[in-house]
Amino acid sequence: MGWRLFCARCGFRGGVEVYYFRCPVCGGALEVEGSLPSFPRVLGEGSTPIVFEEFSGSFVGFKLEYLNPSGSFKDRGVAYSLQLARSLGYKCVVVDSSGNTGLSTAVYAARLGLKAYIVVPRTASPGKVSLMRAAGATVIQALDRSEASKLSEAYAGECFHVAHLTSPIFIEGVKSLGVELAESSRKPVVLAPVSSGSLVVGLYRGMVEHGVKPRIIAVQASEYASLEGLVELLAYTGGPTSRLADALVVKRPPRLEEIARIVRESGGGLVKVGDEAIRWALRELLGMGFIVEPSSAVVWAAYRALEDRLRGEEVILILTGSGLKYYRELEEVALGGQLS
Repeated sequence: MGWRLFCARCGFRGGVEVYYFRCPVCGGALEVEGSLPSFPRVLGEGSTPIVFEEFSGSFVGFKLEYLNPSGSFKDRGVAYSLQLARSLGYKCVVVDSSGNTGLSTAVYAARLGLKAYIVVPRTASPGKVSLMRAAGATVIQALDRSEASKLSEAYAGECFHVAHLTSPIFIEGVKSLGVELAESSRKPVVLAPVSSGSLVVGLYRGMVEHGVKPRIIAVQASEYASLEGLVELLAYTGGPTSRLADALVVKRPPRLEEIARIVRESGGGLVKVGDEAIRWALRELLGMGFIVEPSSAVVWAAYRALEDRLRGEEVILILTGSGLKYYRELEEVALGGQLS
């Protein structure tokens, strides 16, 4: 037997090697039973550098996920997903995305000979949208994330829906990050941005499967702190607005209960970060040579807020996305200005 998808919430089980982008019965997130196939790297994704430095008695590692081919950790999940799509006979792929997943899908679809349809909310980064089009994707604009999700579903069936919020296939690709972290550290505290949660779920599963159980500190934009009230709030820094963190805008991720369980069981917690902290954290990261997007800077703001509590720990910060897609915004932030 190969693999099949199932829903832990309602008990649905699909056919052998039949893909669903979410549970067709209750709409929930899916899991995998059986053995998924292995695929090679497509564009050299993964194996990103980790740069260690000492700060205030802590050994801090910066995992440079923004050096993946399309500029984000999403390449891990997308590369695996699209190779599976091609093996199942799909000729096109679709995804709704505020930016990084869409760009990654456009890039890998071009490489693998698949047609890509990317549905973006009107608030999506213009730089990312331009790059999607440059890579050959058809970009469809929606009013917001909710409408983008509905429009993308119209293509599902004929096209493989990447569905990074609900598909276990995407998470299977992200698990490679956890494997790399497990090889570099035996008992780390991991600070990671959380929006849909695929990053935390994937890296945690990968680490645990390789014998390492990290402490997870989830970092969320202050306006979209879906974990608040579900896990311990460790710190709140930077104010109530979080417009700069445009990649961290999922209000209620489908895997919210699992994310909360991972954070609680690992002994971690939540840090909420707003624009004021994102702005100075981004400046400090740029000053250290890390060209990241604003949504990645939240982990440095969180570390600074917890610096005394993390003294003596081995800490890993996941720098998820490249700032090269935000060159105008980064210039304004670095010079101390406000975004218009």
